[in-house]
Amino acid sequence: MSEANANQLISNEETVTAEPKPEPLTAAQRARSERQRLKARALRDARLIQRPTSCREGLTAPTVNALDSGGGFLLEEEDEAPAPKLAARPAPIVHATEQPRCVTCERLFPQSFLFDNFDHPVCDECRDNGDEHALMTRTEAKNEFLLKDCDLDSRPPPLRYLRRRNPHSSRYGDMRLYLRAQVEARALLVWGSEDELASERERREEARSRTRLQRDHKRLRALRLDVRSSLYDRQRGVHTHEFGAESYDEAADQYSRTCATCGHIETYEKM
Repeated sequence: MSEANANQLISNEETVTAEPKPEPLTAAQRARSERQRLKARALRDARLIQRPTSCREGLTAPTVNALDSGGGFLLEEEDEAPAPKLAARPAPIVHATEQPRCVTCERLFPQSFLFDNFDHPVCDECRDNGDEHALMTRTEAKNEFLLKDCDLDSRPPPLRYLRRRNPHSSRYGDMRLYLRAQVEARALLVWGSEDELASERERREEARSRTRLQRDHKRLRALRLDVRSSLYDRQRGVHTHEFGAESYDEAADQYSRTCATCGHIETYEKM
């Protein structure tokens, strides 16, 4: 190799070495990139569930069950359990400065069930499903804490909830599951204190007891009237006839007599 070529090669290597290196991504940029990746993956999985493999590959679509209506056309059978819709779960928060702090153990955590679904800062390790972190239906929340629909939906901020399929029948509407701790906090906001809530519970229970007592008294009174009226009818039905003089009918060859009180005619024969 000549000296000129060697010098040229060295200069090229120095030029390549001198090129600036790409700057590393920050924690926020990495977290945003991870969220976008998980969202794109969830959307892709949802499209795969909605479109079967055979339809995507151009093969024959699966046969649809049909029922003969008897009117010259077929009715398609509806599946009792439709395909579930996948919801994209939020990506974990990578940067420590943006992570929430658990109100129980006071540790930072990137992701948890209660934080993702209810915006409640409690990590999965401190979650207690049997007490304040239990889920309750909308009806239970209204009956136990004496709340109205406007207290759950209209009073800011509206309580977050999870939708679950009704276990009794697929024809019923989906259930709304609320976090018990948030429902208790909303009840204290509405009633002011636990003492006021307890007093309102007692007042409503006393009102229900009075209503039941009045209903029972009304039924008992109607039953007594029925018994008295039946006894009066039976006593009124007891009657002793007072017959007058008897008469003889030669054509029928029988005797008859008439009650002077009620007009009853009694016929009889004599041997």
